[in-house]
Amino acid sequence: MSHAYRNTIIFIILVLAGVQWGFYYNYTSKFPEFKGVSNLTHIHGMLMMSWLILLIVQPLLIMTGKQKLHRTIGKSSYVLGPLIIATLFLIGRHAYHSDLKLAPEHINLAVRALDIRGFFSFAIFWSLAMINRKNSDAHMRYMIGTGILAIGPGIGRGLMGAFNLSLWDSITITDSIDMALALILLGFDVFRNKNYKPYLVILLVMIASALLWQFRLSAPWQAFAGKWADLFY
Repeated sequence: MSHAYRNTIIFIILVLAGVQWGFYYNYTSKFPEFKGVSNLTHIHGMLMMSWLILLIVQPLLIMTGKQKLHRTIGKSSYVLGPLIIATLFLIGRHAYHSDLKLAPEHINLAVRALDIRGFFSFAIFWSLAMINRKNSDAHMRYMIGTGILAIGPGIGRGLMGAFNLSLWDSITITDSIDMALALILLGFDVFRNKNYKPYLVILLVMIASALLWQFRLSAPWQAFAGKWADLFY
């Protein structure tokens, strides 16, 4: 089990590094003025950074035998999780109204696939992690799932900034990375006769998210996104 916690720490550190690299181009590089960056973006960024740091600290505490402190700090996830879900929704709503001035309606609705799937995916993984909080194996896996979700926004922006890739191609690449990681982790659990259900759920959510992105211009998605915007944005 200590190997699993150690590997989790290494993985989340790599994700955190990728996020820092990706957000340098349209966020960190704007320091200290942060021209054009909303307060909502700052708040969401701080919450997500806190979450990723939590994903590093918690397994480290277990490895060092500080279970009591682990449980105490873990209570913060009951606050951080809902706040992140709320800001994901608000970021999506803000982006929708901002993009109305910049892009045709069908493109605006297509891009909302990113916001809506991110909102629901994090909510699903966080909820399942909290439901399984007394099942350490399942809890850890769903928490790792929330960490995988940071790859798209982080690495995706890095690919666009460093290699001038389009948003469409960057998300397709990061979706492939997400699914590959989930599949590998699922394979390890199956091979080791572990509880594979959490990573199976994570993989299925990743596949659904990837398909949603590929069909972002389809009539069903455009209709759904339009209704979503009318109701919530």
